Amino acid sequence: MNKLPLAKDGSVDYSKDFFGKHTSLTVSGQLEGELGALALGGIYTFGPTFRAENSNTPRHLAEFWMVEPEVAFMDNEGNQDLAEAFTKHCLQWALDHCMDDLEFLAEHYDKELIERIRFVVERPFVRITYTEGVAILEEAVRGGKKFEFPVYWGADLASEHERYLVEQHYNAPVIMTDYPKEIKAFYMKQNDDGKTVRGMDVLFPHIGEIIGGSERETDIDKLTARAEEVGIKDKDLWWYLDTRRYGSAPHAGFGLGFERLLLFVTGMTNIRDVIPFPRTPNNANF
Repeated sequence: MNKLPLAKDGSVDYSKDFFGKHTSLTVSGQLEGELGALALGGIYTFGPTFRAENSNTPRHLAEFWMVEPEVAFMDNEGNQDLAEAFTKHCLQWALDHCMDDLEFLAEHYDKELIERIRFVVERPFVRITYTEGVAILEEAVRGGKKFEFPVYWGADLASEHERYLVEQHYNAPVIMTDYPKEIKAFYMKQNDDGKTVRGMDVLFPHIGEIIGGSERETDIDKLTARAEEVGIKDKDLWWYLDTRRYGSAPHAGFGLGFERLLLFVTGMTNIRDVIPFPRTPNNANF
């Protein structure tokens, strides 16, 4: 293995690196996918994705695989419709073609597995805003419900909050929309209230969030301002901004974590059990 080129002070001398500068792994191919969708109408990508945050949990991997559709002339309502249809199709396929495997898993590992899959396939997804969801959770807390993590407007909801909405309050899969812009990515289309964006998360029983997506911001001024707020420089984003510079079209998309889908379909409780070669820290607990 080649050693890192170091400067005299011990820091990495990126000028001698392959790329000639500090370079990081991408979180996903979504931004490039937007260019493809605006050119072709509708595309999807399927490839490895890398997390910058702590991945040492039963639901996260440092490297995982994601299916990411992106569609031109589609708003957030259409995005929700596509996400619901897509997940139901995948789960119905498993019921139709993999029943022997599902019955084996239900018999030996998770007796409620098949019932839980049918629960998602057979029910219309409930659609609520983030603000409505937080109000429900706060009411539950006032009624004596105990959560490990606090609930308040502006918080990034935890799996326990998402599962409460799905499994106890609505008894149905939930699509939550219109999140505070501070907890979502810079490219999500901003609502007129100036506080929220047209984000969209699909919440399942057993695991919580399985899909995250949004309608994309098409106003170059808003997009540029928001990028600056989160520390992204124009010189690194010029190619993306060019898709808005001379006019754009509504477009939206989402990412489905493939291993999260497998986690749900198999009934496993640790996501490392559904990927052949998980990349984790050496001290991760399996």
